Amino acid sequence: MGRSIFLWIFLSASLVFARTRIIVIIDADVEFDLYQVIYPPAIFPAYYRPTQASGFNPGGIQLTVGYQRVGNQHDISDVYVSTRGSGDFSSSITLDQLYFAPSGEPLPPAGIDPPGGNWRAFSILHQDIEHLEVSGPGLKRFQRPQDFIFKAESDDESGDQSITLYYRVYGL
Repeated sequence: MGRSIFLWIFLSASLVFARTRIIVIIDADVEFDLYQVIYPPAIFPAYYRPTQASGFNPGGIQLTVGYQRVGNQHDISDVYVSTRGSGDFSSSITLDQLYFAPSGEPLPPAGIDPPGGNWRAFSILHQDIEHLEVSGPGLKRFQRPQDFIFKAESDDESGDQSITLYYRVYGL
């Protein structure tokens, strides 16, 4: 009886503590205040960097993704990060006027559509942005700063609009 209770406690503890924990940290809200820049531009479309962003990444956010392996058995071998937006800013300002790219992507010149380079327009559908292979014990974190630009178009209505950006982190 005593041996079977010990075995049951040992198996239960090994199942509870043998996990891979996934981590995501986003350090800032991002704001584009067109009253603080030269607007309207001479040429449309024009691209603007955020007027308010991360202290670590003035072009957007400091995205930190990581995992922690605890115990001998693990339930995932890959971590994926994806992002999407909540919907349009307004009837004339669509979600796909907001772009993201890895930090350091150059600002596209005015009059170019789409912006090119690594810039990707936000969508209401999840877009994969990162794949990390999970290996080794312990805690591992990866800094993945993301830059944002807003594409101003000639028909954009004025006002105070906002959307929500979602980041999904999952393991397989």
